[in-house]
Amino acid sequence: MSEEYIEILTELEEENFTSPERVLFLSVIFQALLDATKEKTKVESSRVSVERANARAWFFCSVGVTCDNFEYICESAGMDAQYTRSFAIKVINSKEIKYVRQRIRRVLDKS
Repeated sequence: MSEEYIEILTELEEENFTSPERVLFLSVIFQALLDATKEKTKVESSRVSVERANARAWFFCSVGVTCDNFEYICESAGMDAQYTRSFAIKVINSKEIKYVRQRIRRVLDKS
């Protein structure tokens, strides 16, 4: 996992974050990562499939309102949008998805 995101996750876990607003926008990014990396199952509802697809589309859009929204969320979280996209790709393709999801869930449970 990227060092910058490890620092952010650690900072949030230790509750040393700088502002509630930043935590809110980082939480949006992290929740989208959880949605995008949710494991496919044979018996999942169509809603889960749609949420996974929407989360991935949100990370990888390049034009339009969705892209503007993604860039606004990243900027408000203090993160570079392009960096966040490349991080999302790494997470989605990672062999450590379960570990990343556990760390993110721990942070979101505290927020």
